[in-house]
Formats: sequence, C-alpha cells, structure tokens
Amino acid sequence: MDNGLRHGIQKQGTVTSDAPSTKMNASFSSLWSNAQPILASLTAGDWALLIVLGATLLVLAKLPQRYFAAWSAGWTLLVSSRFAAAYGVTLHIPARFIPAVEQATFVLAIGLFAEAIFLYINERNLLVPLALITACVAGFAIARTFLWPDSLPLRFALEVAYRIVLLVAVIAFVNARRGRWEPRAWLLAVCLLAEHLNWPLVTNIIPNEISAPAEILLGVSMLLVVFAEARAHEQKLAGLRLITDSTVLAQQQGGMMQETLTALQKVTRSKAAWFRLIEGGHLVATHAVGVSTDFLRDAGITELTETVSQVMQRGKPVSAHRAGAPPEDPELLKSEKVLWLVMVPVCGKKSPIGLVILGSSAVKKLTAEEVEFLDTCGHQLGIAIENFRLQEQALRSQRQWRNTFDSVHDIIVAHDAEFRIIKANQVLLEQLQMASADVIGSTCESVLPHKFGEWTGCPYCSRGDKEEITEGSDPCFGGFSTVSTSSYTEQGSKQKGIIHIVRDITDRCSAEEKYRLLFEQVQEGVYVATPSGRVLDCNDAFLHMLGYESREELLALNLDEDIRVDAAQR
Repeated sequence: MDNGLRHGIQKQGTVTSDAPSTKMNASFSSLWSNAQPILASLTAGDWALLIVLGATLLVLAKLPQRYFAAWSAGWTLLVSSRFAAAYGVTLHIPARFIPAVEQATFVLAIGLFAEAIFLYINERNLLVPLALITACVAGFAIARTFLWPDSLPLRFALEVAYRIVLLVAVIAFVNARRGRWEPRAWLLAVCLLAEHLNWPLVTNIIPNEISAPAEILLGVSMLLVVFAEARAHEQKLAGLRLITDSTVLAQQQGGMMQETLTALQKVTRSKAAWFRLIEGGHLVATHAVGVSTDFLRDAGITELTETVSQVMQRGKPVSAHRAGAPPEDPELLKSEKVLWLVMVPVCGKKSPIGLVILGSSAVKKLTAEEVEFLDTCGHQLGIAIENFRLQEQALRSQRQWRNTFDSVHDIIVAHDAEFRIIKANQVLLEQLQMASADVIGSTCESVLPHKFGEWTGCPYCSRGDKEEITEGSDPCFGGFSTVSTSSYTEQGSKQKGIIHIVRDITDRCSAEEKYRLLFEQVQEGVYVATPSGRVLDCNDAFLHMLGYESREELLALNLDEDIRVDAAQR
C-alpha cells in the first residue's frame, strides 16, 4: 500500500517537473513552425533589411549615442511595418488590422528618424512639436484604415502629412551640414525623402528594384554618418591632446601658438587660422597658418570694437560672414579666399587674452560638439598663455633679483640650518674661483677656506649671535670684515636659513691704525671734544700736560667748565 502510494507520488512529481520544459518546447516548436513559412518566403531585400537592422543594433551597443538610439528604434519600426504588410497573415495578424499596423508603425518610424536628425543637429526645441505631430498622424492613420479605408482625399492627406515631417527634418539636416563635403550626409537626405507607404496608386509606378535598394542605402548611410562622427570625435580628442602637449612641452609661447593653430586648422578642416592678441585696446595679429606670408603684416593692428568685446565677454565661439566679421578686413579676407569665419575667444582666469579666428572658403555651421570643442580649446589656450606670462614674469623677476644680488660688492652667502649653501653672489664665487653649481648645495665647511682660522659649521655664525653686526678678523679670506647676519624663511616653506653680508674693512682698519699711531706718538697735546666741551679722546701728551694720570679721569671733565678759564680761547 505504502509502496504504491510512494510510486504514484514519484510519478506525479516527475510529470510536474517536466511540464514547464514540455510547454517551452511546444512554444519554440510553434514559433519555429510559424517562422518557417516567413523565412522561406523572404526576398533578398527582406534579408538585407534584417542584416542592416542587426548591424544597426550591434553598432548601437558599441556607440550608444542618443540620436542613434532614436534612429535604431525607427529602423526597427520600419522593418516591422514592411514585414507586417508583406507577412501579416502569416504572422496571424487579423486582416483588418494589417493596414493599421503597417501605416502606424511606418509613421512612428518616420517620427523617430526625424527625432534622430534633430538630436544630431542639436535642434532639441523641435522634439516636443515633433512628438505631438507624429502621434496625431499615427492616430489619424489608424482611424482612417478603420473608418474611411477607401477615402482617397484622406489617404492623400496621410501621404502629405508624413512627407512634411520628412521634408522638415531633411531641410534642417542639410542646412546644418552645409559647407561640408560629406557625401554620406547627402545620401542620407536623398534616401530619407524616398521613404513611402505602400500605396498602389503611386508605388506601382516605382519599381521594387529601386525602392528596396533605397531603403538599404538609407540604413547604410546612417551607419556611415555614425562611423564618421566617431572618427571625428577621436580626431578632436587627438587634437585636444596635441594642443595640451604643445602647451606643456613648448619652451616659448610663439612655438606653442603656432602648433596650436596648426592643430585647430587640421581638426576643424579650416582653410586658415590666426591669432589676435589684446594689447592696450587693440587686437594685434601675431601668428597665422594657411595664409600668405604678407597676411600678418596686412592684418596688423585693429581696434578692439564693441562687437568683439561682446564676443569676448560671452566667451563662446561665433560664426560670421567675412562682410560682417569685425575686426577683419573683408577685402583682405577675399584676397585670401576666406568666406566664413569662426571666432573663438581665448580667455584666462581673470580677463580675455585674445581671439583665435578660423577661416573657411564656404559657409559652415558649427555643430554643438564643435562649439564645445572650440570652447574647451579656447579656455585651455588662455590658461596656457597665462602660465607662459607668469613664467616669463617669474624669470624676469629672478633675473632682476640676480642682477641686483650680483651687483653688490660685498660677499653674500645664505645657508640653511644644516649649513648647506643656498645662495651665493658673484663676488663670493670669484673669491672662491668656483662655479655656482659647485657651491650651491655644498656645506660651508667644504667650500669656504680655513686658512685664517679654525671653525666648524659656518665661520660667520660663530662670530656672534644672530641678527647683529660684528667686526673682526676674517677667518676665511684674511684681513678684517664686518658681518651683517640675519635670518629668513623661503616663501612657501617652513625651512629657515641664515644670510651673511660680509664687507671687507681691512683698508679702513689699516687707516684707523695709522691714525691711532700718529695720535698717540705726537709730542704735542691732541684732544677731541664736542662743541659743548665734553672731551671724547686725547693722547698721552695732553694727559701729562694737564697733570692727570688716567685718561678716564680726564674724559669725565668738561673742557670749558673744568679746564679752560675762558671758553673763547678754544
């Protein structure tokens, strides 16, 4: 009894676990049985549509651009529309719904194609009206197939409606890409205009051998546009890296500017490029590429007009015809075969610096990506020029400081807390007969001489406390010297150092010694006193003449009050 029940349960469990698998196999079998007739009846054109759809989805996975996502959705709906019209019955779509499905999906596909174009050319303000119009036209197509399927005027109205959407999108696309040699863009525009619904009154006139390849070319042309945009994006990144490298590696501002203009000319495919620097309310043409050798001389200096000032303040690239593009001379641009200008403000962190101008021989409308690229280049170039100016200013200040430092006739030496020499002027280097590279960074003990005294660390620090002036024999170079010692801290560092200014006073000490000998050895009495009568100094003869034994005793007296009877006798 128990064994039978157990066997029944196991059997029931086996049936239950196999049920989902059986149902799935049945679904696949049903799907395959339905797909077989369709696959068997697919034409070469149908297979081409599917291949383009697969390629589109693969490219979308690799390059997920927003405009291409809209295009991929539109292409999917277009293929669905064509398959619904050709194989609707095989796909078990009720016959009365097939026209509605075909026409509604086609209108939605056209709307998505137009959306892709508006996103591509950055006309996002047209997206909302496009969505409303597409929804209305699709709804009208569905209503017409059910309510007025045989109405010729309404069918004509449907044809006109979706063709207007196509025409507006194509016109906007062509206008955005004008002035560029892009066969893929023109092919896309032509093939897009050739899209149509299956209407025997019209389509019977057009052979299938023409309409089918047109749709394949439409899909292929968009893929070419996507590939070209990806390549252009990589070129812009490469150009930006080149500009960055030129600003970092260039040793002079002139070389950096020339390399930057060459890179911009190549990336933007412009005929010419030049730079104007703001100097004292004027714009000075300093560098140029792609123009004649006399261009910089003829362009020269122009006024910084109000129009240019507004462009600089906005800080965004602007395009203009040569006839209305100050500060350039239209006749000069005409001689250089430049018709269209793109002015890119070059701004630093605090103020505008100049203007990069790109010239083309045809009218060219900038895309949003190009505007962003040029804006980035302008700001990067402005920061680079500011850095060059700061570097030049620092080098100039350093040269001025060095010249002042070396023009002092006294020895100047600075060292850190470990007695390593940080700075030394030319006078000290000449005394040591050594180069600056051999002195800077070395210790005082290894560089300064020990001929006239023994010392450790620093010979001048050992003469007295810091922050004072001392006199005495010089332990390094002999003779006598006055040493001014002071401490200092390097800017941006907590490390303290000591600076010594050593003045040779050997000649002065020798003269003083000679005066002292003369003062002491003369037989006549000699003294030095202030106008008020206070005695400052005297020799021994004067001391003995007055009968004093010590000089301190005499110096405590007043000449007029204690020694002379009549002050007028002085």
